[in-house]
Amino acid sequence: MKVVAKRLTDSIVVVIERKKIKNVRLRVLPDGRVKLSVPFGVAKPWIDDYLQKKLPWIEKALAFFKDRVNNEIETKIQNGASACILGKQVTISVKSSKVYRIEQNGDAIHMQSPVSDNQPALARQYERWLHKQSKKYFSGIIDKWYPVIASYGFAKPELQVKKMKTRWGSCSPAHHKINLNRTLYQAPPDCIDYVVLHELGHFLYPRHDQEFYAFLTAHMPDWRARKQLLNYGVV
Repeated sequence: MKVVAKRLTDSIVVVIERKKIKNVRLRVLPDGRVKLSVPFGVAKPWIDDYLQKKLPWIEKALAFFKDRVNNEIETKIQNGASACILGKQVTISVKSSKVYRIEQNGDAIHMQSPVSDNQPALARQYERWLHKQSKKYFSGIIDKWYPVIASYGFAKPELQVKKMKTRWGSCSPAHHKINLNRTLYQAPPDCIDYVVLHELGHFLYPRHDQEFYAFLTAHMPDWRARKQLLNYGVV
């Protein structure tokens, strides 16, 4: 593999990887990195022209990730705060109480806490609840799609939910485990279904090859649209 960096604009640098692959692949990662993978034989003028044509798309994707990061940084757990759960905005209300309790009712999250005036403590309480809720939801989606691979003799994999910087999910067939990014709980349900099916598919097809994408298409014909919505907020 040969790697070079190309400055596309004053603020955008593209890492270009020449690999033994058949198709061109352009990615904008959640941490702001832009990567282009191309076959060894692709000429530099073609790459330059391709990147110029894709520049508006790259800028839109970078802006999407920047806005999402800014929203996460600015969110404070307090009365009237807004959060995103399963693709929908919800409003948080906080009430002083002798007990720790959080309940969601439609588009409202009601928090009770003995430390209602302590922002870091409220944030920890909310994080614990969010982790529990996301794991419960993700487990249900795995139950929904697991039958697709069950017929091949695979037992249902163990789920681990954690924060990941650059991936929505990953899997380890050797350890019989699926890892899902806790932030994925913010995405619309259709997008979460796509990530779960994607990771389950890797138990059958480890690589992103023709057989793997045929598997996705057979069980989820609109997976490309779901992926676009998940990664860049557009279809």
